[in-house]
Amino acid sequence: MKKAFTLMELLVVVLILGLLATIAVGVFTSQVERARYAAARTTISAIELAATRYQLDLGEFPPSGSQTPSPGPDSPFQGNGLLYLVLTRSINGNTSEPASARWQGPYIDVKKLNLGDINGIPVDDVTTGTPTTALLPGDIHILDPWGTPYRYVRSSGSADDNYTVNAATELPVTNPFAATDVYYNPTTFQVASKGRNVQTPLANTGQFGTQEDDVNNFGF
Repeated sequence: MKKAFTLMELLVVVLILGLLATIAVGVFTSQVERARYAAARTTISAIELAATRYQLDLGEFPPSGSQTPSPGPDSPFQGNGLLYLVLTRSINGNTSEPASARWQGPYIDVKKLNLGDINGIPVDDVTTGTPTTALLPGDIHILDPWGTPYRYVRSSGSADDNYTVNAATELPVTNPFAATDVYYNPTTFQVASKGRNVQTPLANTGQFGTQEDDVNNFGF
């Protein structure tokens, strides 16, 4: 005669299965976040390489900001719209007849699903509807794995496009080079992501990208 499971035994089995599912979900979530951080670091490295190649060809690093700065307390110090434009289509948006004969791009390849506006809205969602809702060329940004634009700021450039005006991230006062360098990457450019919590100090505080969960290319 076969013995049936008691209610208590069934409850124990359900409890064990629930614990196993909880552990599996936790492990999966952890792996997803690790993959996102790896992707963010890879993209920042790709931006560094592309911006450096651009500088070798045109004599300056790509410009900071976007064509239409977004409103807000840290505007216009966010995003990477002009960076994406010049790396993929030249500053005039024309790869066939670039603004400079020295432009030899595209310098970077970014999948459409990783592009959006300054608020992180994917390009397909922004550009649907009436023509007035369409993004301008310099308003398309490279998004990080959490759906927010990387912030790119260059060191060199015109008076309205430099570390001082764009409030680049500053070295902490405890850094031995703070008195002379002032900023991270003082002669090149800064790239930073807000990371998992999608929050970071405002760009105009000089501390953008410095939270523990943020990802950046800041040196020592």
